[in-house]
Amino acid sequence: MDNESLSLEKKTFSIYSATGMDMDLDGLIRAIRHRNLGVRWRAALALGDLGEPAVKPLVRALKEHDQDVRWLAALALGKIGRDAIPHLIRAMHEKDYDVRWHATRILGEIGEPAIPRLVSLLSEGDSDVQWHSALALSMIGKPAVDSLIRALKDNHWWVRTRAAWALGEIKDSRAVEPLIQSVNDQDWYVRWSAADALGKIGDVRAVKCLGTALKEPDSYVQVPALWALGQLGSSISVDSLIESLKNSDWYIRWGAADALGKIGDPKALESLAVLKDDEDTYVRRAVKEAIEKIHAHHADPPE
Repeated sequence: MDNESLSLEKKTFSIYSATGMDMDLDGLIRAIRHRNLGVRWRAALALGDLGEPAVKPLVRALKEHDQDVRWLAALALGKIGRDAIPHLIRAMHEKDYDVRWHATRILGEIGEPAIPRLVSLLSEGDSDVQWHSALALSMIGKPAVDSLIRALKDNHWWVRTRAAWALGEIKDSRAVEPLIQSVNDQDWYVRWSAADALGKIGDVRAVKCLGTALKEPDSYVQVPALWALGQLGSSISVDSLIESLKNSDWYIRWGAADALGKIGDPKALESLAVLKDDEDTYVRRAVKEAIEKIHAHHADPPE
């Protein structure tokens, strides 16, 4: 190690060991680009301790070509927490995908203080910003559930859609009743997302509602309802699923076969066998897999 590098490493260590008033911001920003990983880590920790004054240069560091510098800047911003939120929200609009991803992840780690700003981003015109916001809210988890449930009533369909998706990722049972209501939303994309979310949560209260969704004329609503019923594994839905195997839309036949395979009720075997030679490749494959799953589920255990 040359004298200059050794001097910077010693300085960085002493900076991190010093009080907040003695920290050298410019020196720390330079240090997170140092070739020695130990120097970089200590600088990142020190910048996190420094707080709000370090936020702007750290957000700029998220745009560096060096991936290690980006990660360490993100580490420091996460440590700073609440004071970094406004700048991270702005970073969600950056053209650089990696910057947006880091901002999303950091906001998810900051947690509850970021919820109001993230919910407000769900109504942005940029669909990528909407999805990143929903992702961050899903990372926050249970503290975000009440805000997301309220967002299911938003005037904009895309806000309701993103909120339903995030609730499905969080899998909190508090969302079941609101999502059941959203299966009847005026917008098909919201209905699709709500049905999909109910399947991920896996609460049997959704069975009746999802059975009703099978009567929707739109396959993009029926198929997530079929998938959700398969996830729930309820024998109550088997007759409805068998009926869906007769649908003229290959997408619905495929979804029904997939769901029946997940449920594993041998009652479906005869109806599935009829579709072994279906005209659609995806349906034939789903039928074959479903039959195999049902047989495997009811095979005699090895002695």
